[in-house]
Amino acid sequence: MLDRHAIPNFRRLLAFDAAAETNSLSRAAQMLRLSQPALTHSIAQLEAELGERLFERSPEGAFLNEAGRVFHRRSTRFFEQIRRALAVAGGRGVGAATVDLRISKLATAQVRGLLAIWRAGSFRAAARDLGIAAASLQRPARDIEQIVGVPLYRRSALGLTVNETGAELARRLALAVGEIRSGAEEIGAASQARASLRVGVLALAPRVLLARASGAVLTEGGLQRIEVVEGPYAQIASDLNDGALDLVFGALRAPPPFADLVEEPLFEDPYAIACRHGHPLTQSRVVKPSALARFDWLHPTAGLPRRDVLDELTEAWGLAAKVQFETTCLTTITALLASSDRLSILSRWHIDLDGRLARVNLPPIPHARRDVGLTFRRNWLPTPFQAQFMEGLRKEAKAIAA
Repeated sequence: MLDRHAIPNFRRLLAFDAAAETNSLSRAAQMLRLSQPALTHSIAQLEAELGERLFERSPEGAFLNEAGRVFHRRSTRFFEQIRRALAVAGGRGVGAATVDLRISKLATAQVRGLLAIWRAGSFRAAARDLGIAAASLQRPARDIEQIVGVPLYRRSALGLTVNETGAELARRLALAVGEIRSGAEEIGAASQARASLRVGVLALAPRVLLARASGAVLTEGGLQRIEVVEGPYAQIASDLNDGALDLVFGALRAPPPFADLVEEPLFEDPYAIACRHGHPLTQSRVVKPSALARFDWLHPTAGLPRRDVLDELTEAWGLAAKVQFETTCLTTITALLASSDRLSILSRWHIDLDGRLARVNLPPIPHARRDVGLTFRRNWLPTPFQAQFMEGLRKEAKAIAA
């Protein structure tokens, strides 16, 4: 269950949730129209899967223990996400009773199939990823479409894939599934990934802060795991919105590109002109912009925010408009700066934290305010491990800002 793409068993979660709400196995069984032995068996299977007992049973009823209360918080959020997903997919005319009826009909195989098609891009690719024949995927895929009551698929150049409604339903279902994974981690379900975090990191984010915050929460021989994913902002933000990432650290866009994302500024990190230590321009206490025209430039790739700023400076300062070298690779830019007299534009803290680079002593570069911070989903509930990491990152950012 702790695998990021594993799908929890809906029947077991419904049984657990009903028993948690009623404090009675018999009343929960009646609510779900199951026999009490069948409901008890479903809960026992869930407890076995998690490796933890969730209830204390007595003649007065079945009551959640501490692990059960923690897991119930996540299962409640799971079903809230499912309800929102089905309500959005079904349109305005869908009432709460209809949504609950549809939830009762959902099966694990149906959700697994829809998510696989969404992630893979087509029925054929999804079947290959699941290790089944494409024909075997047709039934669960069509069943969930009938349950939701609206078309979820369309024809494309790659074959049959999800349409806009299907993609949004799949995204919301993926976020719901993440709640169960987080709940399993919180109660310490046996796994080498017991406490996990996936962080998206943008190009100029100060890596030293990430390293310090990670070192503070990772214990020697512990079961914690932090995975850092680097990439362009558009992809990182999309992965965060889809639930593939838990958190993003780096420059904020204000506002973010998706309505479900929120930003938390940590410190300002404006752009500056970068060069190597010992560069001729570092010999002057104050450098005039006209002096920059004597040197070649390393350009960020067109479309990046700092490239837009550099293009504006090129025109304002009368610099040569020629572009001899451009790249998205920050490591390459840094290496070339350190080994030549070329110039480039980087963030202030990136320059200061790299021992090979220096800032050209210019007045502040005119550009829109640039804050570094955290981006996360609006209704995200971090696990204790994730919250501890965030607090450590905030602490390190506060120190560097001071």
